Amino acid sequence: MKTIAVILLFLPVCIGAQQKKTGKTNFRSITSAGFVAGQSDVAPVFDLSGGITYSRYFTGLGFGFDAYQFDAFPVFADWRMGIGRTRLLFVYASPGYVLPERHKNEGEPFRTDKMQGGFFIDAGFGYRIPINFMHRLSFSAGYRHKSLSHEITYKYPCNGTPCVEIPPNIYVNRYKYGLITTKLSWELGK
Repeated sequence: MKTIAVILLFLPVCIGAQQKKTGKTNFRSITSAGFVAGQSDVAPVFDLSGGITYSRYFTGLGFGFDAYQFDAFPVFADWRMGIGRTRLLFVYASPGYVLPERHKNEGEPFRTDKMQGGFFIDAGFGYRIPINFMHRLSFSAGYRHKSLSHEITYKYPCNGTPCVEIPPNIYVNRYKYGLITTKLSWELGK
C-alpha cells in the first residue's frame, strides 16, 4: 500500500520530466467581427486584442465596439486556452469595463443625459482553422454581458415673479444585457 502511495506521489514528477518543453513566447493579434443577439434585436460587434502566447495559452489586452442598444466601447483583458493536442478547439474569457458613447441632447433644452459604464465580460468557446504558420481563422460562440447606467435630469427654469427654484427630476436607468455572441476572427502570429 505504501509503495502505491509513493508511486502515485512521484508519478506527476516523472510524467512532467518526460514531456517535451515547447514553452516559447510569441506575439499574436486577434481581430474579430460578429453579431450579438438579445431580447430586442441583433447588433454588430468588433474586437481587437494583442498579447503573448505561451504553450497553449494566450493572454493580452484589447478593446472593441458593441452596438447593442447603446453604442459602447469595451476595454478588456483577453485570455484563451487551446484544448487538445492540436489546440484547434479553444475556450476564452475577456473580462473588463465598458465605456459608453456620449449621449447627445437634441431638442430638449431642460434635459441632461449622463451615461456611465460598468462591468463587461465575453466568454465562450471556438474552433481554429490554420491557414499557414502565421495566420488562422477562428469561429467562436459565447455569452457577452455588459452593464450600463443612464441618468436623465430635467431641470426647469424659474417661471414666477418671485423666483421659486424647482428641484430637478432625476431618473436613473440601469441596464444589464446578457447576450449571445458569434464571431469570426483572424489571428496573426505564431
